Amino acid sequence: MHFFSLHENASLVEETCSLLDTCWPKSRFARRRKLESPPRPQLPVSVAMVKDEKVIGHYRLSESLENERWCVVESVIVSAQHRGLGLGLKLMQHCLDLADSLSMDEIFLSTKDKMGFYAKLGFVDGFPVSILSKVNAMFRGKHFLDKSVTKTDGVTWMSCKLVDS
Repeated sequence: MHFFSLHENASLVEETCSLLDTCWPKSRFARRRKLESPPRPQLPVSVAMVKDEKVIGHYRLSESLENERWCVVESVIVSAQHRGLGLGLKLMQHCLDLADSLSMDEIFLSTKDKMGFYAKLGFVDGFPVSILSKVNAMFRGKHFLDKSVTKTDGVTWMSCKLVDS
């Protein structure tokens, strides 16, 4: 099992697009553009999990708009035929290790139905955060979403502290 950054391994992008489309269909152009986008300077990064030369998993780690030491994980997926083998835990452990290596303090995510899975990794109820982008970068450090909300439209926000505060 190996992990590859997609902006450094363009040959994996098309297969990763197909995997992501199994759960979240999107135009191929938009998906490729997002997966291939280079980090600024370290994030966002899209990571593919590869086994036997096939993409079997993915996650994307992005900076939070609200705090430069927070990050957001999204698009976490393991292929249907590889689920139930503990690979999701390995994928998320890689994600947590990467966030820690980047000196992030906390990692956020949203989920509709996998709260139990993420709780095994130390995630607890959190609050909505925004992903930093070129468009909203001028608002860095501002929090526009209600921190008291943990559920929005059936989605639960969770967070995991990466360092002791």
